[in-house]
Amino acid sequence: MNQDELNRVELPAIAQLQQLGWKYINGLNLSPEAGVRPYNRDVVLVGLLNAAIKRINPWISDENLKKVSREVTHPFFAGLMEYNHAFYKTLVNYQSVEQDLGKGRKGQTVKIIDFDNIDNNEFICTNQFKVEGVNQNIIPDIVCFVNGIPLAVIECKSPYITSPMSDGINQLRRYANLRHPNDDEGAEKLFWYNQLMVSTCRDQAKVGTISSSSQHYGDWKDAYPFTDKELIVENGTEGVTAQQRLLAGMFNREGFLDLLQNFVIYETVDGRLIKKVARYQQYRAVNKVIERLKNGETRRDKSGVVWHTQGSGKSLTMVMLAVKMRRDAELQQYKLVFVTDRTQLDEQLSSTFRDAQGETVYNASSVTKLRELLKKDSSDLVTAMVQKFQEAEKEAANGDPDKTFTDLNTSEKIIVLADEAHRTQFGGLAMVINAALPNAPKIGFTGTPLLKTQKMGQAFGGYIDQYKINEAVEDGATVRILYEGREVITDVSGKSLDKLFEEYFGDYTKEEQREIKKKYGVERAVREAPARIRWVCIDLLKHYREHIQPDGFKAMIVTGSRHAAALYKKTLDELGAPPSEVIISGDHNDETYISQYTDKVKQKKAIDNFPKPLNENSTAFLIVKDMLLTGFDAPIAQVMYIDRKLQDHTLMQAIARVNRTYKGKTCGFVVDYYGLSQHLTDALDMFTSDDVNGTFQSLKDEIPKLKAAHTVAMSFFKGVLVNGKPSTDVDDYVLVLKDETIRSQFEMAFKRFAKQMNVILPDKAASPFIKDLTFLGKVLNAARVRYREEGLDLSGVGEKVRQLVDEHIISTGVDPKIPPVDLLAANFKDKLKEVKSTESKASEVESAIKHHITVNLEEDPEYYKSLSLRLRDIIVKNAGNWERQLELLLDMVDNIESEHQKAAQDIGLSETEYAFYNILTAEVSQVAESKGGYVIDETVMEEVKATTQKLVNTFDEATKIVDFFNKQDEVKRMKKEIKRAIIDQSFGEPSLVKVVQERFMELGKTKFDKR
Repeated sequence: MNQDELNRVELPAIAQLQQLGWKYINGLNLSPEAGVRPYNRDVVLVGLLNAAIKRINPWISDENLKKVSREVTHPFFAGLMEYNHAFYKTLVNYQSVEQDLGKGRKGQTVKIIDFDNIDNNEFICTNQFKVEGVNQNIIPDIVCFVNGIPLAVIECKSPYITSPMSDGINQLRRYANLRHPNDDEGAEKLFWYNQLMVSTCRDQAKVGTISSSSQHYGDWKDAYPFTDKELIVENGTEGVTAQQRLLAGMFNREGFLDLLQNFVIYETVDGRLIKKVARYQQYRAVNKVIERLKNGETRRDKSGVVWHTQGSGKSLTMVMLAVKMRRDAELQQYKLVFVTDRTQLDEQLSSTFRDAQGETVYNASSVTKLRELLKKDSSDLVTAMVQKFQEAEKEAANGDPDKTFTDLNTSEKIIVLADEAHRTQFGGLAMVINAALPNAPKIGFTGTPLLKTQKMGQAFGGYIDQYKINEAVEDGATVRILYEGREVITDVSGKSLDKLFEEYFGDYTKEEQREIKKKYGVERAVREAPARIRWVCIDLLKHYREHIQPDGFKAMIVTGSRHAAALYKKTLDELGAPPSEVIISGDHNDETYISQYTDKVKQKKAIDNFPKPLNENSTAFLIVKDMLLTGFDAPIAQVMYIDRKLQDHTLMQAIARVNRTYKGKTCGFVVDYYGLSQHLTDALDMFTSDDVNGTFQSLKDEIPKLKAAHTVAMSFFKGVLVNGKPSTDVDDYVLVLKDETIRSQFEMAFKRFAKQMNVILPDKAASPFIKDLTFLGKVLNAARVRYREEGLDLSGVGEKVRQLVDEHIISTGVDPKIPPVDLLAANFKDKLKEVKSTESKASEVESAIKHHITVNLEEDPEYYKSLSLRLRDIIVKNAGNWERQLELLLDMVDNIESEHQKAAQDIGLSETEYAFYNILTAEVSQVAESKGGYVIDETVMEEVKATTQKLVNTFDEATKIVDFFNKQDEVKRMKKEIKRAIIDQSFGEPSLVKVVQERFMELGKTKFDKR
């Protein structure tokens, strides 16, 4: 194990977990040899589980205890996600067994975890916890158990390696068999019960679930309810690392159980079951709302607004709040009224409550139904679209006494939860809701900040929690939005208007011109003139094909009218554009050219398919007027082309359609053909500057950022000079990157530079930087080849840049997909001649030897360890003397394999026997050294040799049994043979038995499991 990983990440994490109340037990003490579990494939600590069930449910019979325990450890579900979901429902909703407690035999609730009394549970963390998989064992860095059940896995990586976070996440996914399920490369069973998967390298720490891809792992940047100051005092440090913050926020015992019980959601997306856990801002907001509702004395004290910027999971926050309120003894007595503007949230609530608690969600499908549900004195959960309140407002305004909405329910045990609070809390709708439910506290959720005037009034208790635009971008919850005003006749105001009208409609008769002006008005007629829209479409297509399509993204076009939407569609089709769909509302008097786009069934199909990748659904453009500007979630949309007036909240909401995260998406674009710059300024002026900081940035502002990123990337090679000028030899640059830490820092700097280039390309402003981009890409690729790391990975920097760099590397005669030449390949020394400097040659050979040792270490651990020590000795003793270093390294290459063969032959062993012999010799020597006075003479070594040969023969025969290493009885029998063989010898110390058993079984698996 990397010592930096152990000392700087893993051990500090264990120490902090202990501070947080987790008991630490070394994994060796939770092994089959320690008697805690029968086999390494068993991941539940059954003794602890049974003790917990009995402790929490003291009435349970032995028969039912065994039943519950067996149902946990022996599931009836084939798939990982299916069982994980089923187990989660058992965990939080409990289990039922038939038992007579004195009032007849009936169903009794069994709790596996006591969520009400934390101290009634046992929290254990461990490392070196070996788990046997189908094809290989895994040893996660840290596993966290509650009542004997493994609920979290933490993977630690050194902060000094090149890609610690992605490496950690990749390893977690491998452990859970999520990368290539058919390969059975992990130990899936450990993850049947898993709730949290954490990757940490101290300075970064991210959390996900078993369904999370790498881009969906998230930071935990707020240790709420703890402050950074408290953590500094608790940990005795000068600052707080990301790891400390995540562990404090998620793994304090109360918070850990809270997250498990209330902040895990399963959803079906595109037919696939996925699992989500709260982000830190969702967890913080929900608990702040709960605190306000329970501690507020008046209706106003209990009310307030949660502003979480659009795209950051606001809807899921509302669902999690409802879940927690329903599990709270006090708040579960309240009627919950959700006021939404989207059916999606209705469906999400209904699905979650059916799944989590079997509770029905009542939907107010009409004003009459809404009135009925609100009047009902019950602690149910009601959802109503905002339009129903609008209809109720109209009915009340007509003065019909039978349709009044006043004092429908005066109970204080009602809570209103309003989505998009700026609509419902501060307009006429607020009056309707207040009149209907006069004593109900209101919690508003909004994706855009409140206006200055609204905030000054503090009409509903002010903000409860805020998650601002720049925070979401910084966290990677959303992407930044870049604004660009295009110069395709956007100014159609003032003196230019009549001239433009004459230009576009000069061929029409005076009578036709009068009719056009009468029907549309001059400005609209000009904006929707076919000639103008054609010019806009030509420019729009050029932008899409150069900036958006190469990265595989899609676009939305926002028009000023339904007529314009249809005209855009017609024009795009005439220009041979990629497929597009029109989504507009319909009217029974519509002409055919509009009505053809208003079929609701076709629209739903188009909307449902649009978020799919281009290779699954070729629709590149959605053309809209008002529909889909709010609430529509299509992360694949990267650009919004706007050709209509938008302002205030509507403008803010509309542009947020392109801020969702997606693989390879570094930013969203708003391209303005209307002239919205002043409207954007006016919209932002309506909010406080702190609230809207980072809403959007001008594309022009990205150029200085590109220059800065370029400077940082180039700064690594300031000293790479030949005769006072920058060297043109790639090898000179590769030598600078020999140190792993420097290589890691350069790769991060290069990727920042590359991402910024992808934003600008193919704009001519990027041209001066292309040469350096491609050259640095070649340097990074050469460094990865030289130092035997995985091939150049440019995922996430953008397709335009990736293609540019790959094409340049290939054009210079290097294929980045071809691995480096192996040390033992016949052409290794020929390829070495292509390297110019002696220092570079020595570096190449050193890296090749290191790689060879790493790859072959399992074949003969002791021999390859000795080679590693010899290599280090050569490097240290000949530092700076490249000629001598190269000479000794090449000599080592010449003998690296023949030496192994000769050593085995000299003592009369095969190479397989020799590997076992080396292990036994090393362990016997270790015992002799620790005891003192223990002499290893020729007789002892003969015994070691004979014992080795006997046991290798036993292995050879035993492993002819199919699937030997997965048959525990056979493995036990083999371990007994090893024990007997050792104990019968003069060197047969009892302390040798366990370690030799483990090491021989590991080596046996390497040598004999390939049959």
